Amino acid sequence: MDPEILEDWGRRLRGLLVAVGLLFAILFLRLFHLQITTAADYAKESEDNRIEHRRVKAPRGLILDRDGEVLARNRASYSISLIRSNKEDDARSVAALEEAIGEPVRYHRRNSNIRLKRDVDFETVAIVEEKLRGDGYPLHVDIEPQRDYPHGDLAAHIVGYMGELQEDEAAAARVRYQPGDYVGKTGLEKVYEDRLRGIDGVRYVETDARGRIKNERPFPDRERAPLPGHDLRLTLDLDIQRAAARAMPDSLAGSVVALDARTGAVLAMLSQPSFDPNVFVSYREQDQRRQLIQDGHRPLLNRAISGEYPPGSTLKLVAAVAALEAGITDTLSTFAACAGSLQVGDVVFRCNNRSGHGELNLLDATASSCNIYFNHLALILGMETWYEYGQRFGFGIPTGVDLDPEERAGTLPDRQYHIERDGWVTGHLMNLVIGQGYMLVTPLQVARYAAALGNGGILVTPHFYGNAPPTQKIEGVTPETWHIVKLGMHRVVYGDNGTGKRARVAGIDLAGKSGTAQKPPRLNDDAWFIAFAPFDDPEIAVAVVVEDGGGGGATAAPIAGAVIEAYLADRLRRNPEMAATNDSTLSESEL
Repeated sequence: MDPEILEDWGRRLRGLLVAVGLLFAILFLRLFHLQITTAADYAKESEDNRIEHRRVKAPRGLILDRDGEVLARNRASYSISLIRSNKEDDARSVAALEEAIGEPVRYHRRNSNIRLKRDVDFETVAIVEEKLRGDGYPLHVDIEPQRDYPHGDLAAHIVGYMGELQEDEAAAARVRYQPGDYVGKTGLEKVYEDRLRGIDGVRYVETDARGRIKNERPFPDRERAPLPGHDLRLTLDLDIQRAAARAMPDSLAGSVVALDARTGAVLAMLSQPSFDPNVFVSYREQDQRRQLIQDGHRPLLNRAISGEYPPGSTLKLVAAVAALEAGITDTLSTFAACAGSLQVGDVVFRCNNRSGHGELNLLDATASSCNIYFNHLALILGMETWYEYGQRFGFGIPTGVDLDPEERAGTLPDRQYHIERDGWVTGHLMNLVIGQGYMLVTPLQVARYAAALGNGGILVTPHFYGNAPPTQKIEGVTPETWHIVKLGMHRVVYGDNGTGKRARVAGIDLAGKSGTAQKPPRLNDDAWFIAFAPFDDPEIAVAVVVEDGGGGGATAAPIAGAVIEAYLADRLRRNPEMAATNDSTLSESEL
């Protein structure tokens, strides 16, 4: 054969051998990668096909009153879940459960562990455990902590309630939550969600190809126990809360707020009508939830912080403080005798006593709640001065209580407010000074106002939890002014013509102020009463409003007295050596 041909064939053969060698090298490297480098990844993928990660829900922290009485706790609840397999098998399992319990089941196949029914009874648990699982359906029963409110409606607006997290909410908080989780929706449950919520744990179960559990704990060393949430011990005193609830007429709506006059700690906060928060955490109470939401009496509204009312004559003390500081009046000064009405321009303003009170000084005018006396003060004070003192007492802004963002600010109208609404006339000030017109307050704002009147002008920040927030001093008011105003409020309760006699409590000296406010379109007046006690060094301040309650001295004053009486009993229980004071510590001349 021609040597050139042989050489050509040799070159071709060598090229072929090189190509074959390269091919085998590539195959070898790929095999090495699959068997050695990614073996662990494939092993894990294989394991994941048969090992299910199960979330173990953490118990939520307890909510307690200041003595440790439980307001919110956890109870064991049974849920039915399905370990996801293929779509057809899942549908058959759900259909079998629906047929067995006679109820429809809603579910979403987004997670490997699909919750089908929550908070089921023992009968349903028995059906799943004894029948359906025995027939091979991959259903299982989970025991989960569920919120429970042992006192029902007693403190519902304070504690709040929990509700199911919606899908859009869960997407915004994907790190900690999943669709179907329960979270705080209102009240302290919502405000302190991060503190109350624990950290969920993890456990594993081994399943077969159809999702049936083969081993409950294949990897106990990998499990992570759940961490419970932190407890919340409140300033709330349930004994005082109960006293407020007993004293409030069942047939009427309203609110009672009691504060520690020194620190702002909320001792009681009642809103009526109320509701049972257990309705919102149970899947069995959907009809009741719907009824509550649609109820025209608005039981879900926390009237203490979201109800806005004209304050009536309780607001007259703003003008009293302003007038004393301006030198317009003192304990002896009188104006033209009250004849039962006062004409300003073309408008006649009437007193609560249509026959008139006659000639009065500030103390007597406060005790008898004479509208005309305070109308005279307003004419001299002027709108700007009155508005400035209204601001100093914290009206027109939220108090900052840790139930935000539910708290309303109320309305403290200035001259511009009236100009923009319907034009300014002096009559607006005549109404505002006696707590009418466009003036609106929340019961919590009024309780803080009562505390400031008693404690010498310290505006406290109401709170349920934690250390007392900073206070704010009402500047520009002398101790003498505070003392005179307190004397007038004392005379409301103990004076011969006082409107608050029904607030008296044996064993403790107190001071107060009644109010009766019109709130169209309601036909009946709202009843108000504010009080603080003990008189010399107030520890508790109370505000009461009763919708359609009529006269404040008749309806609201006894409720305030009952709350203070409960506080006195509680104080003596805590400090048995503390002797009760006399009914009144003031002399006849001071009264």
